[in-house]
Amino acid sequence: MRKVLKIGICGLLAVMLLAGCSKSNEEAGPVDSTTVAESTDNTAGTTGQDTVKLGEYMGVSFTPVSAEVTEDQVEAELQELVDANPVTIEVDRAAKEGDVVNIDFVGMKDGVAFEGGTSQGYDLTLGSGSFIDGFEDGLVGTKKGQEVSLNLTFPEDYFQTDLAGQEVVFDVTVNAVSESKPAVLDDDFVAKNTEFTSVEECREGIRKALAETAKANALNQKKNEVFMKVMDASEVFPSDETIQKYYDEQMAAYEQQAESFGMELKDLVNDLEAFQTELRNVSIEVARQNLVINAIAEKENITIEDSDREAMAVEFGFGSGEEMLQAVGQEAVDGYLLPNKVMDFLADNAVEG
Repeated sequence: MRKVLKIGICGLLAVMLLAGCSKSNEEAGPVDSTTVAESTDNTAGTTGQDTVKLGEYMGVSFTPVSAEVTEDQVEAELQELVDANPVTIEVDRAAKEGDVVNIDFVGMKDGVAFEGGTSQGYDLTLGSGSFIDGFEDGLVGTKKGQEVSLNLTFPEDYFQTDLAGQEVVFDVTVNAVSESKPAVLDDDFVAKNTEFTSVEECREGIRKALAETAKANALNQKKNEVFMKVMDASEVFPSDETIQKYYDEQMAAYEQQAESFGMELKDLVNDLEAFQTELRNVSIEVARQNLVINAIAEKENITIEDSDREAMAVEFGFGSGEEMLQAVGQEAVDGYLLPNKVMDFLADNAVEG
């Protein structure tokens, strides 16, 4: 849990910073950390120290975005809720595509059950494409109580390398066959599938949630627009060392993620060399944006307070800020908080244009 959360927070930082990319980042190529010549393209590293010349960042103009919620949006959400919760009725007939079959199954390779290939009481919608080719098709026409053996082959590019391209047998028992019918939107449906007790109460709850989301999206778009204008107005030259630091941190995070799946990174990405090049480009932009953030924070005396960490601890479900710091580390926590505070500051001082 702690390892995943630490990667998650670092990832959130990268996603937030890269929500919009300046034109200069789109044109940036891979950086050779050992032989980078001094550059004037405002992206590539230099062999010296980090340099930042801030452009205008107070009173930056932005285009406001409407946060209005329409009745059509509310009704669409209600319909999506109905569509996502159909009524299933058990039937006494052969299964057909679109039916839900409740099954027990055991997958075997060379007569031995393999990891992840066994389940009981599993509800599978035929035609959903949830299982490998041939599994669902092999259950079309089966009836309750029937046992079948499916001789199948895993795809060559299957993520579990020990099963990729391998021939296996699934022994399946059909416990029940059910058909799905559209649910009726009434108070009973709402009470069964939501936290609300009536259709009108649910409708109002959806309207409120949509309004909050629209308001948050409008604010985020404002922050991104303002920040990217500040980036474009600034002259930023991260050093090779800084770029390499961000590259190594992100690479380590991706390698840990691959390891959590029992894989190597080269097995997780389609083209490792292309992935490394793209990660290098991302590292350049993250380095540039962090240099601007740190420069504004220093100039405006924006700092991280204990109250900020406590609020973040609540957001991420920790008992206290101290508990979060012990689990995640102060560098990751403050690295998430400072960009947020700086972007809030820039947005607060922006003007409609």
